[in-house]
Amino acid sequence: MTSKRTKMETLRTCFDEVAWAFNTSPPMKRLAEGRFTVEHYKEYLRQLYFYTRESPQMLSLAAVYFRGSDREMVQAFLRHATEEQGHDQWALADLAALGEHVGNLPYRNPLPATLALHAFTFYQITCRNPVAHIGYVYFMGFLPTSSGTAYIQRLEALGVPRTAMSFLSDHVIVDEKHNKLMAEYAERLIHSDDDLHAVEYSVRVTGALYAAMLQAAIEQADNPKD
Repeated sequence: MTSKRTKMETLRTCFDEVAWAFNTSPPMKRLAEGRFTVEHYKEYLRQLYFYTRESPQMLSLAAVYFRGSDREMVQAFLRHATEEQGHDQWALADLAALGEHVGNLPYRNPLPATLALHAFTFYQITCRNPVAHIGYVYFMGFLPTSSGTAYIQRLEALGVPRTAMSFLSDHVIVDEKHNKLMAEYAERLIHSDDDLHAVEYSVRVTGALYAAMLQAAIEQADNPKD
């Protein structure tokens, strides 16, 4: 099996490719070209709420399936899950700052594309390889720390106030700490080339589904279905 350094280098190379694909995807081109509106951002925040709400449970669920020496990482995953608790409320706070009523949002359904992101994560953990979940965590953690500041600047230029960007701005900071956990996750949980390939696959699919979720949010804002 490859060394710790090689694992992390492999994951970083994979992430860089996926992040480039995400940042050049149709919805992100709209943002870069100034064709992304406050209404688009509001719908994005709604979908952020739905997928972020599940993050603590998904980390906990992955830990349930750890066996052998992987059990030694249960505490770390549960601690990470606890630290993710409440991040969905940041998205609600940003919506409220934009004048939206958020009281009924927890009782609504996510868009199908958002549900697909949930479903992939659940499927990876329960039916394929629970270790692959760190690929999801990697993409979701490194995207804001690598590109979050640029996203914030573009949104501000389009008229989104800083008071409505707490989710993005806070994750630029919070995920710096969580990203430092990735070296330990890789060292302790990736035992074979199959594990490494499963994590890479998770990074790639998560990036694609996240772009699809953003595109669906834009389409929903342009043509509300409910």
